[in-house]
Amino acid sequence: MQAVHPVLGSDVWAGITVDPVTLMNTGGHYRHAVPVRYLPRMLDIEYREGDVNGLPQLARGAVPVGVLGEAVGGVRDRSPRYRDIIRPLGLTDEVRILLSDRYGVWGALILGTGRDTPPYGPEAAAVARAIARPLGESLRRLHLARRAGADGSTDGVNGVNGVDGADGSVLALPGGGVPAPALVLLDDAYAPVQLSPTAGLWLDELPAPGEPAARTGTAERWDPARRTEGGLPPALYGVAAAVRAPGASGSLASWAHTRTRGRVRLHAWRLDGQGPARVAVAVEAAGPGEHIALITAAHGLTAREAEITALVLQGHATADISRLTRLSPYTVQEHLTSVFDKTGVRSRRDLVATLFARHSTPRVLDDATAADH
Repeated sequence: MQAVHPVLGSDVWAGITVDPVTLMNTGGHYRHAVPVRYLPRMLDIEYREGDVNGLPQLARGAVPVGVLGEAVGGVRDRSPRYRDIIRPLGLTDEVRILLSDRYGVWGALILGTGRDTPPYGPEAAAVARAIARPLGESLRRLHLARRAGADGSTDGVNGVNGVDGADGSVLALPGGGVPAPALVLLDDAYAPVQLSPTAGLWLDELPAPGEPAARTGTAERWDPARRTEGGLPPALYGVAAAVRAPGASGSLASWAHTRTRGRVRLHAWRLDGQGPARVAVAVEAAGPGEHIALITAAHGLTAREAEITALVLQGHATADISRLTRLSPYTVQEHLTSVFDKTGVRSRRDLVATLFARHSTPRVLDDATAADH
């Protein structure tokens, strides 16, 4: 930001990461973003209501940059984001920069300027276009560098395997290590209605606005009252809003980066009952599916190559893959050769060790390397 600030001046800004497949929010830097009380509405507009320069809209366009004033033809009141967030904050314009490369979209920079500075013009848009791809390439590499845990271990969050339940039981998965899944119920305004006992362990791991919260290793450390008026992690708001979008199915799954636990899976359900809760979101450790989807996208694998790579990871030999995909063994090997070229490895064993050793469970790795033929 310091390098581009002379041209892309801003009073507020946020840098987010996204899932390249769904474009859902997976984390980011929010310390200089809009006040937390505006985040529920901002993400509701982004993922449920829609507005100009939405991330999917920018991803479909030829230019990865969108200036609000230009997109609405100078009539900024046409934008709900301007009416409900930008104008109340005393800001006048916004620029969104999609951070993408030839493999996909990996994040975005969102900047807002105030009344004391001019709206973003052609010079700012040109700078934004120039930095979009280099930053996108760097962000893709960072996505791949994220481990299953900060130190590669399978310990619980900050060394905590679980927390005591009301009956004295330990709320962790069998075998220890990973806290039990959490459930968060949200009302119509995305305020928490109810939290399961392990919610604190998971929510404190997800990046949230403001300074990182102190982590003490107990579920009670996450206090909804401490994050009033919009203090839930943005990734959770995003999936909750998206499942309520017109035409959305009753459930939606995404994932997010955490502080020390690698990636987690977020699964939202729309609730149509009579109670105050409108959305339920489950938070749990990400499985191989989330990791494989990200890694294959980051290396530009085709759908067929991704399918075969997943089968290799599951421990299937060439004959098994040929039968499951209804391809000849020769064609399977051709696809694998292409996968090796794209990922820079020479064998199945190298593929598993290089790409997935940091992201998969030991059992899956053992199965995959055992079928190295």
